[in-house]
This record gives sequence, C-alpha cells and structure tokens, in this order.
Amino acid sequence: MPKLMKFAPLFVAATLGSIIATSAFAGAGVITTVVTPLQANVTYSVAGETSPPALVTYVGFTVSIANGGGNTINNVRFTGAAPVTDTAETAAFSSAEGATCTTTIGQAGIEVIQCTIGQLRAGQSFPTFAVFFKAPVKITNGTADSAGQDQVAFSGTTFYAEGTGGEPGSIPDNSTNEWVAGLVTLGTSNPTLVKSAVPKSGGTLFTGDGGVATVADKWTTSVKVPATASFTTAEISEALGDGAYASCSADYLICVASDLTIPGTFGYLEITLRRDASTIKSGAKIANAGLYYEDTPGNFPQLADCQPGQPNATVKHCLASRLAYTKKNSPTPDYVGDWQFVVKGAVNGRVRW
Repeated sequence: MPKLMKFAPLFVAATLGSIIATSAFAGAGVITTVVTPLQANVTYSVAGETSPPALVTYVGFTVSIANGGGNTINNVRFTGAAPVTDTAETAAFSSAEGATCTTTIGQAGIEVIQCTIGQLRAGQSFPTFAVFFKAPVKITNGTADSAGQDQVAFSGTTFYAEGTGGEPGSIPDNSTNEWVAGLVTLGTSNPTLVKSAVPKSGGTLFTGDGGVATVADKWTTSVKVPATASFTTAEISEALGDGAYASCSADYLICVASDLTIPGTFGYLEITLRRDASTIKSGAKIANAGLYYEDTPGNFPQLADCQPGQPNATVKHCLASRLAYTKKNSPTPDYVGDWQFVVKGAVNGRVRW
C-alpha cells in the first residue's frame, strides 16, 4: 500500500500569528527589532533512551535588528526569554545561528538569552539570525493540558547606546527596545503529525514510538535531515490513502499516505518507511513490493534501486534498501514481520508505496 511522501518546494512563505515589532527613539536613533517564529505549531519532544530513541523537536525564531535613524548606535544587545504556559515545562535554549548568544537565569528562574550585536551605523541592519529552543516534553498536570492551550511566548528587550551626535564629551543616550514574537503552540497529533524547526546541523524526526510500526500504529515515517548551510523546518503528516492514492501494491492490505515538507537544498534526505506485519498480505515478498515517485503531477514511475553516486542531478530519488524483519534480525519483538524501506531523496517530490 502506497505511502505518499511529499517534499515541499524549496521555499518557505507563511504568516505565523501576530508579530509585534517595536521601535525605540533616542534623539535621531531608531532601532527596530522583529522576531518571527519559524512555525506557529511545534510537536512536543518525547523522552526516550536508546530504544526507542528520544524525539527532539525545536521551536525556532528569526531575529532582525536595524538602525533606521541618523546616528550610530553602540553596544546593541538582544535579550529574550521563552517561558511556557505550563511552568512545569521548559523550552531550553539550544543554539543560535548568525549571532553569539549566552544564557543567564532571570526572574522566576526563567532562562534568558543575550546576543551581542555590537555597533550599527545609521541605516545599517544586522544580518538576520536565528535562535532555537528545545521543545519541552509534555507534562500532564492540569495546566494547559488541552489542545492549543500550551504555548511558548518569546519576548524581550534590545538594549543599546546611541552615539553622542557629534558633541564632544556628551554622554550617550542609553535606550531600550521591547519586542514580542508571535506565540508558538505546542503539541500536534503525533504519531500522525510531527512539526519542528531544524538547525543547520540537521536532525532526525519520526512518527510513532521511535519510528517503530506496531499493530496500534501500523506505519511510520522517519527522516534524517543532513547538515546544511542554513536552518529549515520539517513536517511529517500521515493518513490513510484515499482518492488517487487509495490503490497500491497488491502486497499490502491497506494503502497509506505520508507527506514530508522540508524546504531547502540537500545532498539527500534519508527517509525510512516501516509498515507493520498486519498490513502485509500473507505470502507477500518484499522483493516484489514497489515504491513510486511522483515526478510530474499524477505520474508515479517506480523507484529503482540506488546505484553508486545516486541520487544525483539525473536520478532525484532512489531506493537504498529494503528489509523484511524476522525473529533473527529484529531488534525487538515489535519488528517481527514488519517491512522497512529506505529512500534517498535529493529534491522535493512524492513517493508512494
């Protein structure tokens, strides 16, 4: 049964809630701070060990700071905190890309980040940078437990000292610029939907319990995003196949669909597809099972096995491996009878199986 995988075009365009950008005036200096969430909704992280592994997801924000005034601004410092509605949960600072940031503990024990911007000449903008926080593990305790209630609220202040305006011996005018980013709602319908920001170091996301298919969760999708030159976002969405995707290989008892949306340019994405033994027809052979890539809308040629150097500019997707789990090669009893396929994809598109 086909599992549909959809890679979005190589761009991101979205309005993520209300974003408040403020400006501060000090003489002829004008500082503007705009902080934008990369996604309006992020999956909770999931605690785990080696088996099943932990799911680590991230809440990300881009930060743009500019001096729109006529004076040089010195000692610009960006600060912010990201408390969670449920105060028993913590969105811990993870990394910054494009700026140097440190952390301190502020009021009520909340972590505060501070990023050094330095000097901005009149009309100059600091290159947009990104900050990432690890999404918390969900705690059910009667606070913000219902869907849509638990949120990360990132806000703070940009501090700076304006130049003297040319008067010898005058004292710089110290100013502050308060800012508030759009709220990021925590929690998605995992195991069927996973959303996360992805730092440029890459990462691995999966549906289900560690990406393992079970009788209760009959198919899973895992994706390994390689390190890239820039951060991105990732989304995995799963559903039973319907419409054009309702029919699939004769080896399967049900057809499923999986959409992956990961903007960016990669060497290749490594996508692992697993389906539970309960979805496979008795006597079926994994060697006969087909996977199909949508190269043009509605056209699904079968994926060929990867050859050396693939995927490449000509072969965008290929099948790297297939594995039928038995009692001998299963890491845990949950794998016995399951099938696994690993697809390498260099560009966006759809794969069904």
